[in-house]
Amino acid sequence: MKAFIKFASWYLIVSSITVHLMASGILFFKPEFSKKAVNYAINYLSPFVPSVFAGVSIKPKDSLEIEIINQFGHWTPKKLQNIPENTIKVGSKTYPSFKQASAHIKDGDTVIIGPGTYHNPLIVKANYVKIIGAGHVIIENTQAEGKGAIITKGDFTTISNIECRHIKVRHNNGACVRHEGRHLELNHVYFHDSQTGLLAGKNAGLIAINDSRFEKLGKNGQAHGIYTNGGELYITNSLFIAAKSQGHEIKSRSSKTIIKNSIIASLSSIDSRLIDISQGGELKITNSILQQGPFTSNGDMIGFGLESMPYQKNSIELSDNTFILERNGHNVLIHKKSELTKLTATNNVIIAKENIQLPGFNLYYKTREKAGFQPYPFIPKI
Repeated sequence: MKAFIKFASWYLIVSSITVHLMASGILFFKPEFSKKAVNYAINYLSPFVPSVFAGVSIKPKDSLEIEIINQFGHWTPKKLQNIPENTIKVGSKTYPSFKQASAHIKDGDTVIIGPGTYHNPLIVKANYVKIIGAGHVIIENTQAEGKGAIITKGDFTTISNIECRHIKVRHNNGACVRHEGRHLELNHVYFHDSQTGLLAGKNAGLIAINDSRFEKLGKNGQAHGIYTNGGELYITNSLFIAAKSQGHEIKSRSSKTIIKNSIIASLSSIDSRLIDISQGGELKITNSILQQGPFTSNGDMIGFGLESMPYQKNSIELSDNTFILERNGHNVLIHKKSELTKLTATNNVIIAKENIQLPGFNLYYKTREKAGFQPYPFIPKI
């Protein structure tokens, strides 16, 4: 304990000196930038010095896992069919490996994966294919083409009841699913502890994510929980929890991003924005809970059009949500590139120490206690 106190004291001293040196140097050479520099320094350091900026204690390494389990429990697979372990059924035939099964998948086939842990990738080239895990199916520590564990090259693919973990590639964007075709549906999947959960291309078509869980995903601020580069994205009844390594929980370049009945939460992870709508378009969030934790690296909860705005229609609609902003340092609910973007907001609850205002009727609280919520890290139910 004494060693920890000594380390914490030393860290605070170094952090304080850093802030003062940055501010003093800029004040001397560029006085007009002094205030901006001080704010930047505090904003940058604050996630890592919680005892100074927000009074939240430094957490042990295993606390995030405990938080997740306490709030959301363990993911549970569905038992759908009785087929032998470690076998793949395509139509009426079974195969011992994904490689052999892939060669026999035709348009319209249903692929049933038997319970077990698989260490080989699956490539799907056919159209209208359904991939279903029968029981507890885990795909881990594998990749194909330097891309990911499951690569969907065909159109209208459905993937259900599969756990995927520990996927990484040389370019640091290894995905549980790399979607290269058009139209994808994910049902009751659990993607976690990888560089990316889902990575989709520009011509992705319609992407629907239902009853799924994305957890501890991200890499170096360039890989994220999910990352869509086009098409339309629809998310319902899903969890996006604790992106890591400064990744966003959701990064979407889709023309439409619709989120309903879902929870998107940092807890005590070092993530970035909860939602980054990089190129604008239509964003609609309803009946959902967004919580940005004390250690997140980005002051924005939601970013909109910050990279470009190529779409003709740009709008943000927020209704019946709960937004909990409790980052150490500055908090912004929505960071928009253009103030001309239409924003409508009704019946939302906002908990933040900042004076955040949205158009329409919404409820504002400075603390969880005043809102009648349990202390951090409690996440209310939808």
